[in-house]
Amino acid sequence: MKHTFGKQAKLSGIALAAVATFAALGFGTAQAATFTTADLSINSVGFLEAAFKETGLAPSAPVNYTSSATDVGWVSQCFVKNKPVANLPIKVHVAHTADGLTTTRTYTATNRGVITQAILTAFPTVEAEVEDPLCPHTEGVVITEEITAIRWCNASLTDTTNTIVGASEPSLFLQMKRNGSSAVPECGVLATMPTDI
Repeated sequence: MKHTFGKQAKLSGIALAAVATFAALGFGTAQAATFTTADLSINSVGFLEAAFKETGLAPSAPVNYTSSATDVGWVSQCFVKNKPVANLPIKVHVAHTADGLTTTRTYTATNRGVITQAILTAFPTVEAEVEDPLCPHTEGVVITEEITAIRWCNASLTDTTNTIVGASEPSLFLQMKRNGSSAVPECGVLATMPTDI
């Protein structure tokens, strides 16, 4: 009897030591979800890009993300053979949250509890320009309207499942055409301008 009890005590001690070792190494313990990287930027076509890596998630769990901005403004200008037409006006376009500046996505964590992704949010299409184009049509001359600069305001990336903000930026600006106008208003002004899409 004493021999059996001693053997059980020894096995229990080994089991407790194993649990303590795994806990110290981080195995078998719940980890808190956290963004190890999260970056907001504007890509080459003017879309808001939220690139991130989140760890500490439950294995194979679905996680909802939102990438959004409160306002976006961009400038368009007329060009002939990649040169701006000096005597034609530029146009400032504005959109706000209600105009669709939010993208939501659901991704599934790996069996290690990791999600690495990028979410793109497009600026809205300007429908009015189909009926009232900025650039005139001239016989024999190809005049194109191009976006020259864009600004995204109060952009953010959020894990809405775990209520964690991964990144936020008050203002992101990109000069898309070096020889074009950069006259996009600051965020405080854009917020007061009416939507023109």
